[in-house]
Amino acid sequence: MNNKIGSLKQKRAEALLGGGQARIESQHKKGKLTARERLHFLMDEGSFQEIGMLVSHRSMDFGMEKEKYPGDGVVTGYGTINGRLVYVFSQDFTVFGGSLSETHAEKICKIMDLAMKNGAPVVGLNDSGGARIQEGVVSLGGYADIFYRNTMASGVIPQISAIMGPCAGGAVYSPAITDFVLMVENTSYMFVTGPNVVSYFRRIRRGNYPCYKIWSNPFCVH
Repeated sequence: MNNKIGSLKQKRAEALLGGGQARIESQHKKGKLTARERLHFLMDEGSFQEIGMLVSHRSMDFGMEKEKYPGDGVVTGYGTINGRLVYVFSQDFTVFGGSLSETHAEKICKIMDLAMKNGAPVVGLNDSGGARIQEGVVSLGGYADIFYRNTMASGVIPQISAIMGPCAGGAVYSPAITDFVLMVENTSYMFVTGPNVVSYFRRIRRGNYPCYKIWSNPFCVH
């Protein structure tokens, strides 16, 4: 029994560190807070109750099975702000750049479902590079689940998004369809995709790359 309690304490300690002390210090040098520090300042003192603290990803490709962090890059739960119930998620940039995996998405969806069930606002603190490419279409499917809940919650509960760092792809598509979007001066960005992808398609447009075929249709940008 003592061994199990000790193991639980160790996993909780690992979850509190996110991607590790070195990455936390890197965040601080950029003038940014960590996911947990943001929640500390946002929520009423002592009110935050975390859900899914020890969840980790299920990916076994590209060496991902050797790199697992409890919480999988997002802190989720509920608490109060000025005495009112709020559900919240805070993405952790120290873990895979806050990128969204299948389990990361499941944690966010659970919070959104609980918010709708209890008629409480949901607040998202977004600090993510978008989909976790190592998981491929599974990660993209996670975004589809979140977008669905965004639309189902529209007009039902308040949805509030804060952009806390450089966010791309799905990490900005979801906030864009919430009720309120706030951005942090000097540290937050919203863009459709990364500069390398934009540059690639610009080269296609100039004719430097051949067209590709998707099923029977040629895929070109003219």
